[in-house]
Amino acid sequence: MEKQRRAAAKRQVSSRERVVADRPEADPDPSRSASGLVTKLLAWYDLNRRELPWRGVRDPYAVWVSEVMLQQTQVSTVLGYYKAWMRRFPSIDALAAAREADVMHAWQGLGYYSRARRLQAGARAVVERHDGRLPADRTSLLALPGIGAYSAGAIASIAFGAREPLVDGNVVRVLTRRFGLRGDPGKGPLKRRLWELAGSLVPGERPGDFNQALMELGATVCTPRAPNCKNCPWSGQCEARRRGLVAVLPELPPRAPPTRVRVALAVVRNRGRVLLVETPEDAPRWAGLWTFPHVEVQAKESAEVAAARAARDAGLAVRVREHAGRLEHTITRFRITIEAFEATVAPGAATAAKPARRAAWVALRELGDRAMPAPHRKLAVRLAEHA
Repeated sequence: MEKQRRAAAKRQVSSRERVVADRPEADPDPSRSASGLVTKLLAWYDLNRRELPWRGVRDPYAVWVSEVMLQQTQVSTVLGYYKAWMRRFPSIDALAAAREADVMHAWQGLGYYSRARRLQAGARAVVERHDGRLPADRTSLLALPGIGAYSAGAIASIAFGAREPLVDGNVVRVLTRRFGLRGDPGKGPLKRRLWELAGSLVPGERPGDFNQALMELGATVCTPRAPNCKNCPWSGQCEARRRGLVAVLPELPPRAPPTRVRVALAVVRNRGRVLLVETPEDAPRWAGLWTFPHVEVQAKESAEVAAARAARDAGLAVRVREHAGRLEHTITRFRITIEAFEATVAPGAATAAKPARRAAWVALRELGDRAMPAPHRKLAVRLAEHA
């Protein structure tokens, strides 16, 4: 009789759990199982984490640099840049004192160049306000230029052992699937809930390892497509897997179709040198970097005419000659096609650029000394190889 009573009670509990979980807004309270989730995730992390140069490092500056570089950039790309950066700017003081041109040169190829500027602005603020040492508390970190909620959580937890959460794209994916959370994770209600969930899970011991484990799980197992659920330490408790929502969650808004942009570029030669211009700080792309003169091709305008216009904007009248190649480049939602043309200074034109913005004649062998965006760098390498 007692056995039958227990079985009936168990069926009632199971029925209630199913009703709660099947609600669209289902969000089981993690507080009851947080300890178990943490233990499983940290055990998995200890066995499966990738060996990365910033792992196991407690230097707050090193943690900061790595987290900024990893924003919207793959780990494989960051590896080489991180090591070179730390050799060139080994401390906050070194970064704060560096020339912006040197900072941009070290960052070239990583993309999203505003990250480098914000990193240096933050370093200078740390020198001015905190004697060159990053503060340990989240509030002080958030007051620094270029440090948002994610970076503050990463620095505080990983470098200082503070019980602070962080939420990035990987964490969003793991948590929405584990707890079966529907809705746009970028919008207010769910965005706030994800931060609350992350905060409730961070343990008092090893908070930095836990945060890194969450991100590692999303990067290597709970991936956007074809997640490796059988090797996930949380698979047995995953609401998305139980309800067949793994391919649905997170419910991200559809991406806008890519905007195609056609650009004409002039390779202006004069006495063994080529003309470079510094992109204005308010430019929509490549602000502050050195490029070949270029403009967007207007409607009903030929690329050759646009290339001559680009040189004119740099202060020179030129003769556009042969087509020098085509480059394809993607920046966020832009698909850029660059048509490059060889050009020479027109007879009687000035041989030194006199534009409103900075310009310089640069020898081919010295192009590598300038901070250039990826497509212009590719063209510079090609020109140097054919010289």
